[in-house]
Amino acid sequence: MSLSRTMARNFVRTVACAAGACAALAAVPVAPVQAAEARSSSSAPTPVVASAAAPEAATAPVEAASPAVDAELAVCPGQTFSQPFAALGDANYYTLVQGSAFDSPGEGWSLHNGAAIVATTRPDGSTGGALDLPSGAYAVSPPVCVTLQYPTARTWVEGVNGLGGVVVGVYYPGSRPAGGPVGLLTAPQGAGWQLSRPFQVHPQLTGAEEGVREARFVFATLGRGSDYRLSGLYVDPRMS
Repeated sequence: MSLSRTMARNFVRTVACAAGACAALAAVPVAPVQAAEARSSSSAPTPVVASAAAPEAATAPVEAASPAVDAELAVCPGQTFSQPFAALGDANYYTLVQGSAFDSPGEGWSLHNGAAIVATTRPDGSTGGALDLPSGAYAVSPPVCVTLQYPTARTWVEGVNGLGGVVVGVYYPGSRPAGGPVGLLTAPQGAGWQLSRPFQVHPQLTGAEEGVREARFVFATLGRGSDYRLSGLYVDPRMS
């Protein structure tokens, strides 16, 4: 199922307007975004838990999933979980959205109006790719499998130039986009990589029944002359 050109354009404008930046995206054309259909939960395996990765900023602990929720319905097949922010006080488990390490150009991202994958120094100090979003640019993530037990997400953000930040929206194929932004990513210019505050995933947009569903995130830069970079998009599956 795809996000039509008209719906995508309206969605990006809604996200930007709700953050006070209608003019910045008024003339943005949007290509159709393809999203994979959600996989059946009947064959969902037990999740694989990896060792902790590079440290990121702290956030309050998140309540564990209810034991009444069937484990095979509460996680997505094939995902690997880790505690990438444990060293900075966030002990929650996360799964890295495929392609958000930006190891090669594109990797399933839909890039518009100057958005690009660029070589830079990553948050862990290594050299590699990051998503660059100059003023007026926006990018749509590859689809990521979530369930009702995936409430929030986080990413690294770096302020390269200007002010305004990056507004975040979320879209589920087969349902209407969220009515406004689900987050605003900010980082002071020249301050290096900063971990974003958690932003909402809103899996309930597709209904209250537990099971897998696939989301796409939209990132749009606000402010004239601004430039921001993103590295690593992590979704929290609310594991204890």
